[in-house]
Amino acid sequence: MVVAVLVAWLAFGFVREPASSWPERWIVGGLACCFAAPMIGTRGWHKTLPALDRTPRQATVTGRVRFDVDPDSDSDTPAYDLIEVRVGIGGVQVDTTIADIVASESLARFAVGSVWEVYAFEDPAELNHGHGTRVLLAEPHEDVIRCGYDLGLRTLHQESGPGSDLLRRRFANDRRTRKASGS
Repeated sequence: MVVAVLVAWLAFGFVREPASSWPERWIVGGLACCFAAPMIGTRGWHKTLPALDRTPRQATVTGRVRFDVDPDSDSDTPAYDLIEVRVGIGGVQVDTTIADIVASESLARFAVGSVWEVYAFEDPAELNHGHGTRVLLAEPHEDVIRCGYDLGLRTLHQESGPGSDLLRRRFANDRRTRKASGS
């Protein structure tokens, strides 16, 4: 809204009498850019995620995979572990990864063979036996300390804390679910 008002003022400044001065135009243009940049920069993090099947499934931990940042890059992203699990979906055992980045203080709880409740994405293509596939820890595990999530193409690192910010995101079927429960 703020950006729209600033752009409208900038456009109006060209046709009004007297026309706005160049310093005014630069200031308004700069303000519009300052307000627009954070919105554009975070746009990818707020996109709707694929439809999530909120049917709790049992996932058995099979191991961990470590993700390290290239030491030559300028990134300040720390190395992290993702938990590999085997989940039964549609009568088929699928190897996948939990998207939640579990903080180091909770990693010991995810021993090989331990069982956790997870949610899977509705589209089977989301679980194609690759490192890009993900499931999400379900609400009963809100006590697990997490420090972000890794959805393959979308990764977010944040302060450690209990609960899942990922489950608070918007999924493609959330509107359908709300309409069905409201009627």
